[in-house]
Amino acid sequence: MIPLPEAVHPVLVVDDDEIVRKAMLGLLQAAGYTAQGYASAAAALAAADPNGARCAVLDIHLSDLDGFALADCLRRAAPGLPLIFITGDSDPRLDRRAGLAGALGLMHKPVDPECLLALIDAIMPPGAAQ
Repeated sequence: MIPLPEAVHPVLVVDDDEIVRKAMLGLLQAAGYTAQGYASAAAALAAADPNGARCAVLDIHLSDLDGFALADCLRRAAPGLPLIFITGDSDPRLDRRAGLAGALGLMHKPVDPECLLALIDAIMPPGAAQ
């Protein structure tokens, strides 16, 4: 059996809030995606392979690096990696920063599950025919 692209190309989730991270991982797995969760930027940088990932969902306010710095690091390894930022902060300047970082979107917590899944569903997996 050939694995589905979703199984081959995981969604990377980085959020230091364990409840949010586990909920997001559960949502993604229930939708048929392989998802890998990390509690910090350092953990993601040490263990994640951004080259094969479908996308990365990054909390902006992490306990070590912020999400924008993490995005820069991930993009150095995988320049075309699609990014989605999430935040509990309502600062409008974050929307601009997310756009300048090339993110597909900035979602505010609590994240709307249908909107998140629609955004991820629209991303072509790496190597898929366009």
